[in-house]
Amino acid sequence: MSIDDQHDLYERLDRAVGSITPPAAPVDRAMRRGRGIRLRRRSAVAAGVAAVVAAGVIAVPALRHDASENPAAPRYTATVQPPGPHSPPGLIASGMVNGQRWQMTVSKPGAGGAGPGQQFALASGPAFGPDGLSSSSPPLAPDSTDPVSFNATSSGPSQAQFGAVRADVSYIRVRLGNGILLTLHPVKVWGVREVAFAVPVGAAITEATAYSRHGVIATAIPFNYPGGIATFNAWLRPGQHGLSRAMGLIGTGRVSGQAWSVTAYLGPWGICLEGGAPGTNAGGCVPTTSSLGTSLLFRSAGTPGVAGGTASASVARVVAYPSGGAPVQVRPVTVGPQKFFSFPLPDGSKAVRWKAYDSSGNVVASGTSRLPGS
Repeated sequence: MSIDDQHDLYERLDRAVGSITPPAAPVDRAMRRGRGIRLRRRSAVAAGVAAVVAAGVIAVPALRHDASENPAAPRYTATVQPPGPHSPPGLIASGMVNGQRWQMTVSKPGAGGAGPGQQFALASGPAFGPDGLSSSSPPLAPDSTDPVSFNATSSGPSQAQFGAVRADVSYIRVRLGNGILLTLHPVKVWGVREVAFAVPVGAAITEATAYSRHGVIATAIPFNYPGGIATFNAWLRPGQHGLSRAMGLIGTGRVSGQAWSVTAYLGPWGICLEGGAPGTNAGGCVPTTSSLGTSLLFRSAGTPGVAGGTASASVARVVAYPSGGAPVQVRPVTVGPQKFFSFPLPDGSKAVRWKAYDSSGNVVASGTSRLPGS
């Protein structure tokens, strides 16, 4: 195909998809520099519809809540303590949230009905509501690069953070937005050193610092999902700096009669995207201290589904080809030092192909995303 033919093809594609290009989004809105973000939209991730589609991306925690149902009080209390000598097997830690008891336990890998290579994690007690929450996952294991490999879950009005600890970590101090300081002492559970703590859903977690016998190893400033739970992504060594804080709406529009939007949050946690229809959202995070190339960070099913990612400086437009729907073209939006793109997906779209083009019409990146089981 000649260069002229290529440009003609690009122009025809632009005309074909231009009628469904989402409206331009306002960008570069300054993010409030408080440790927590109080805005909230109900999450669709609780239904298990979010899927992370890029290697190295950290998923949004599995359960989130409506702020009107479980608002975090301006004043709250939280305590944590390690297991005592007569504690039940698998107990990581226990304590109180707003005067309500909680405990975090994990089952022996492969036991209690867990499948091969799986174990159950259970957040229970009045602080987590009448039923608590049990989830199955691969056995907890320390990450050689992170002092603590935090996982997050929530039930009722409370969230739990728990995970495996590296061998050189003596203890972890967690500072909350209201000034409470929690000290986590690792305990060996089924052969793995682990920690856990609990706070209200929507309560800001300011930072977690891991200490060795010789001093500070690293500090993680988590991203507190608006009105939801926190995710720990990037651990910064003493003297190391993360991204400057910034926030911006990177996509908005309507599809199948439904509104949608996606917002990017940059900061010392890395890069996090959150989006979906009003009242629902999903997202993904990636730990980074610098700008990224072109990659799809997350996508979710829903009404409508959404997808979003990062774009390199050379990307001028992205065209998505969802299964069961018409092509959608979007232009990247810049927030802080990073370009982003996002697009909606029609109901029932299980797979989507996408291509990123530079200003000359050359394809500079592409990929395909499929929902699990499709």
